[in-house]
Amino acid sequence: MLYELVVPIGRLWFSVFFRLHVIGLENVPRHGPGLICGNHCSYLDPMLAAFALPRKVYSLSRKEIYQQRLLGPFIRRLGGVRIDRESLADKCALQTVLAIMDHGDLCMIYPEGTRSPDGCLQNPHNGAAFLAVKSGAPVVPMAIIGSYECWPRQRRVPRIGRITVRIG
Repeated sequence: MLYELVVPIGRLWFSVFFRLHVIGLENVPRHGPGLICGNHCSYLDPMLAAFALPRKVYSLSRKEIYQQRLLGPFIRRLGGVRIDRESLADKCALQTVLAIMDHGDLCMIYPEGTRSPDGCLQNPHNGAAFLAVKSGAPVVPMAIIGSYECWPRQRRVPRIGRITVRIG
């Protein structure tokens, strides 16, 4: 229920302050599983995935976020899946994502594994490929354009700008 409340408010907020523009919604599976693979440049990216996609999306999030008193429970209730990036392969997180997709839902993963320090694509890790092969779910690429300029990892607060989400 929290997801259904937060997402419409977030869509409106992002439309006003970031002039959010989404291209390619027809490429998101309307039913059944899907693995959304996006670039990761900003703190805004996980929210953008939820606000841009027409269906609920579960997102992998680093374990450190869940240690924060307010943010951790909030992200968990919105569909966050905790992953330990220090582990070579966090089997629990990968099994959780596979179970979510077996249930017919969408999962979001950032193959780079962390936010880009300079806004450019980084080398991917193997997790997305593993999940795609094991699940058999369609892989949907997502490019988030402009989020780095609005909130790079070096800034404490975001700035207003234009963000485009292009779904392949």
